[in-house]
Amino acid sequence: MVEISDAEIDVEELKSRIREAVAQREAEGKSSFVSASAELYRLLSADEPAPDGFSPDNSYLDYSPVDGFPADIETRAVEHLEIPSFTLQPEFSPRADDRYHVRDLLLFHDATFIWNAYRALLKREPDETGYREYLDRLRSGRLNKIDILARLHASPEGRSKNVQVGGLALPSLVRRAYRLPVLGYLLELAVGVARLPVLLRSQRQLESHLVAQHERIVSHINATNQELVDHLNVRNGEMLARLDRMGREVQDYISQINQNTQHHIDQVNQANLRLADSFSLGLNELSAALRELSGRQKEIASLQHRQVAALLREQQEIIEDQRALKDAGFVPSSAVTQDERDQSPQRQSSNDAERHPPMDEFYASFEDRFRGSFEDIKRGLKVYLPILKESGIERGVLDLGCGRGEWLELLKEERIEGRGVERNRVMAERCRERGLEVIEADASAYLRTLPADSLQAITAFHLVEHLGPDAFIELLDEALRVLGPGGLVILETPNPKNLVVGACNFYSDPTHSRPLFPETIEYILSARGFARVRLEYLHPVEGSPFTAPDEGSQMLHNWFFSPRDFAVIGWKKS
Repeated sequence: MVEISDAEIDVEELKSRIREAVAQREAEGKSSFVSASAELYRLLSADEPAPDGFSPDNSYLDYSPVDGFPADIETRAVEHLEIPSFTLQPEFSPRADDRYHVRDLLLFHDATFIWNAYRALLKREPDETGYREYLDRLRSGRLNKIDILARLHASPEGRSKNVQVGGLALPSLVRRAYRLPVLGYLLELAVGVARLPVLLRSQRQLESHLVAQHERIVSHINATNQELVDHLNVRNGEMLARLDRMGREVQDYISQINQNTQHHIDQVNQANLRLADSFSLGLNELSAALRELSGRQKEIASLQHRQVAALLREQQEIIEDQRALKDAGFVPSSAVTQDERDQSPQRQSSNDAERHPPMDEFYASFEDRFRGSFEDIKRGLKVYLPILKESGIERGVLDLGCGRGEWLELLKEERIEGRGVERNRVMAERCRERGLEVIEADASAYLRTLPADSLQAITAFHLVEHLGPDAFIELLDEALRVLGPGGLVILETPNPKNLVVGACNFYSDPTHSRPLFPETIEYILSARGFARVRLEYLHPVEGSPFTAPDEGSQMLHNWFFSPRDFAVIGWKKS
């Protein structure tokens, strides 16, 4: 390496000379690596260190990629090519004893000089701000390398590192003296004149150094270019052979796919034919089963009507016997008067709040036969417990038409305070026998006796289908009145979207009025003032044969195997 004291190297002049030399070689017809691939220029600075987030900009040549040259040549054609690294500056090795001479650091130039100055004097990589600032000042000529070394060495961080740099003090002192007004200019002029022979010798050394560096670059580029051309020729041959082989394999694969596709198409067509036959047969069997089920439901309904008629006739005979006994003088007049008063039109028109025991016995027996077992119903009602808990409801729950008390017993087990209203005397007494609080009354009539905002939740399971439209609206208005702010209402009723339920099973109960459409009930609750109203579908039917993903199967599944019940849930506005 040519020793160049502390003289500055003009990087732009160096770059200009290298460009001229490259242009001259091209004019002489000699091969140039630049015209083959600008990407390999990165190899000239491959060993140059760079901090995270930025890299030192000490490029000496500005190359532009040749038009048409593949940008991914390194990955496609230079897959296994190994090119020796090349660098224009010596490698820096930090010294263990932290002792340097200023000449050790002046060997480096431009960004590499900044980088190594930080590593030597501050023992760390340069931060981006300091790196950019010193590099700009160095390239603009406002500072030279002596100035930068002196500033880093004299900084608080530099003093804390205690790195010794021999030969730096005097040049640094002279550089500071240059900044004195007038005197500094004269001093710099005198020193320049005195060192003129040294500067001329340094200039000749620099020229020789640049020529030697240029020859090294050209030699390395030519050797690398030849290795790349040879490697590309080999790789291109291999790639052509491989492409030819792959083309034949692709053709064979496409042919095999066509055969397999045709085989699958034939299988799908056969499966569709079998499915169509099975679907037609299934529809016929389903129609026959529905007709048989409809016939059985009609028989049950007819039997129930006959039983009700017989009970009514028996009731009428009892009344007539009581009247005959009264006429014969065997029954006290006060008792007869009470019976007559029970059968008076005024008594029958009082919303049927108190029903005749024989009818209550009949309906209680009917519930045991058709409603389902007590434990099954209780298990199905557990789905509503999380709703109460999420709303923070632990008391003030009223169950309208509580029936056999499944919901009330479930609330009691969960330590939630609740009571029920039931107009059927038999079922009300059964609930009280199990320790449940049940009031024997009509639901709407009982709600009218309660003060406003006195309840937290009102529930009614399979009650509203027994009411007419006016009675249903009246029940909702009273429920909204007695619920406190944020109070909850839950109404469960049969789902008419299941055709078996809506067109058949619903009418097994002779006291049912009409099926209620889910979206209609949802709208009515919203229209009467409830908020956040939503629908929940419950108790799906198992064993559906319509499990195929096609639209027809899904429609049949929804018609015949959709949930049997639905619930409408709403809240009173806070």
